[in-house]
Amino acid sequence: MSPPLELLGIYLHLSRASQQRGQKIKRDRFLVLSAGIASRLELTRITAYCRKLVLEHNPGHMLRHWPSVEEAMTDADFLNFCRILQRRYPRERAEQLLFELGINSEGEREAYFTDEEYAAALLGTDLDHITRQVGSSGPDD
Repeated sequence: MSPPLELLGIYLHLSRASQQRGQKIKRDRFLVLSAGIASRLELTRITAYCRKLVLEHNPGHMLRHWPSVEEAMTDADFLNFCRILQRRYPRERAEQLLFELGINSEGEREAYFTDEEYAAALLGTDLDHITRQVGSSGPDD
């Protein structure tokens, strides 16, 4: 598994754990980090779904200023926000949080046909549901 995909898995696990604990703001932070990585991996439906989840909880989130995460990633203010989140939750810290939660994600990816199916499962859903929510290739579909 590639390092970006591993990090995406870590952040998605942390977003789900935050959701289960009722920590929606923390969940949204991990979803923003996940969306950025999913965008770089060209997992457009995952990227769009992460954005949708953030905006459902917080319609005033800065993501509302752009029709997609990909467009937000071209803006200096959004990139600065992402850098702040990355400094707050670097890979080492995120891995430690995962360890503290007792989550071992080793070998998980192999259970799925695609990276996108893997990410959807970590979001607690499947690709059919995500496609119904955001379209087949994201918000512009």
